[in-house]
Amino acid sequence: MSSRELSSSPPVTPGPSTVPADTCVSTPAVEVSADDCSASSDFGSMRFTNSGTSYVHGAHWAAILDEIAELKDHFEKEDKPQPGSQMQNEPSMPHWTGPQLLYGCSMLPTKQEIIASLPARPVVDRLISRYFNSFEMSPAVLHSVQFLKEYDDFWVDPCATPITWLALLFTLMCLATQFQVFRLDPSDQVSTVLREQDLKIYVSIYRQRVVQCLVLGDYTKGGPYVLETLMLYMAVELFLRNDAEIGNWILLGTIVQLALHMGYHRDPKRFKNISAFEGEMRKRIWATVVELDLGISAQMGLPRLIKQWQADAPEPLNLQDSDFNKATVVMPPSRPETDLTPMLYRIVKARLMTAIGYIWDFAADSRTYTHVEIMDMNKRLQDAHASIPEQLRWQSMAHCITNSPQLIMQKIFLEIMFQRARIVLHRRYLHGFPDNTDYNYSQEACLDAALTLLDYQQMLQDETQPFCQLYQERWKVSSLVNHDFLLAISVLCLYLKQPASDGEAKPTGSIPNETILGALKRSYYVWLSSSGSSKEALEATRALRLVLGIPRLETQTRSPLELQQQPTSPDINAASYCQGFEIEFPAVTFHWPELSVDTGIDWQMMGDEGP
Repeated sequence: MSSRELSSSPPVTPGPSTVPADTCVSTPAVEVSADDCSASSDFGSMRFTNSGTSYVHGAHWAAILDEIAELKDHFEKEDKPQPGSQMQNEPSMPHWTGPQLLYGCSMLPTKQEIIASLPARPVVDRLISRYFNSFEMSPAVLHSVQFLKEYDDFWVDPCATPITWLALLFTLMCLATQFQVFRLDPSDQVSTVLREQDLKIYVSIYRQRVVQCLVLGDYTKGGPYVLETLMLYMAVELFLRNDAEIGNWILLGTIVQLALHMGYHRDPKRFKNISAFEGEMRKRIWATVVELDLGISAQMGLPRLIKQWQADAPEPLNLQDSDFNKATVVMPPSRPETDLTPMLYRIVKARLMTAIGYIWDFAADSRTYTHVEIMDMNKRLQDAHASIPEQLRWQSMAHCITNSPQLIMQKIFLEIMFQRARIVLHRRYLHGFPDNTDYNYSQEACLDAALTLLDYQQMLQDETQPFCQLYQERWKVSSLVNHDFLLAISVLCLYLKQPASDGEAKPTGSIPNETILGALKRSYYVWLSSSGSSKEALEATRALRLVLGIPRLETQTRSPLELQQQPTSPDINAASYCQGFEIEFPAVTFHWPELSVDTGIDWQMMGDEGP
């Protein structure tokens, strides 16, 4: 089956998978085998803390780590709240860590006040240029030609512009300012720190303006520019944090509900009042909503919100923005996939996401699936991966010397998505079964995918150092990507700490434990470098320290420079490794306070300093 067929047809597999997951039915028992020998993690993990209760299903890294009794007992002892600690630590004022939009605004300025607060046009011009030249999600949300026309019209008559368009403008400015942080010169440490402080203030102001404009525009009713703004605002919030945040998933629910309410999930050709231009943009936006849904739901360890079988929106065309506009009556044919347009990556990613989405539905389902069904999904995943065009297919860093950093990251991320899906699909067969070679295939696929992910983690750690090839793209290594690396280490830790039982045996072709231990130790030092700013990185280092038997004293006495000079993966080109720089992984770390409208900022200073 081709990947194009995958994007439009739900999987037809025997047994319970043909029934929608949200349909209440009585399902007969399936074959009694390894499929019924569910690990405790298959039921998910429930955590109870002073701040509330949280659940993640069995394919989430936290649930897999909880299956290791030694780690679970250790974490419960360390994390056990002290008597009265909740009252002692209870803040006098609420501390909001999630998206600001969820909490609203206490005081709303007028539209005129918001317009008056904009910096001069040359400053905004630079920010808009930086946004369109930095953010690869942009063509999937905005038509650049149409936006620039509206942008020019805005400066002619600002007051005639809808308030929701102003929300979109401030969102682009906020993202562009976040990207600007990574253009700072790492060799000039003093000026970099001062400049970063200024940029933090700008981001906080722009973010606050986005929320104010959305509230003034009554965004819950939908309308022009609302969905686009919310999707890009989601990106702002994702870049603000190193770890998963439940508020982002709640915000995602609003985005999905508005998209469904506005009919983005349906084929626009079925509705005569939707123009060719609008129909194509709706297809682009819907594909991106599906991507956000799967990515954030997987990060949170929760079922995705969109039911794939309820949507019939086709994939977008491989076109440049210059190929069509609002006056287009009949859309031109899609360009060949040898033409590397800005949309090609989004299209290929959407196809891969379709196959991965069904796998995630399998993982989130409370019913048991047979190994035959698992292997059917494995074939669909492999077919989707094989359909990646040559110019987006990953080989090695040595083969990417002439590629742009953005293209290299696109290739790597497609591979990371594929390897993560292999783990989720095959993790139930992590321990071999001597009488069934099919199960052994699943075991080796799971282990191989986890080790490959850790190779990518090490490579990204190396290549995002200052002056290295991917330094300017390091902001893309967000909490969403790190979730995949957490999944990899959790699977490998479980494999090492839970040897096969009497009825199980590791097949002769299994990956040696020494290989796994080496990969985990390299990963440990990567996580250690960011454990001071990320709770998830800290939990990863704690788990790896116990599994690897690394004394706590070692991590306390060794300097960050020594930790950075740990040997890299043997699969990575050592010549590309830049030593001597301490960098947090993930590198994006923003925790900025909200500011009042009157900040006394010199906007012209920002414009004069350039990109």
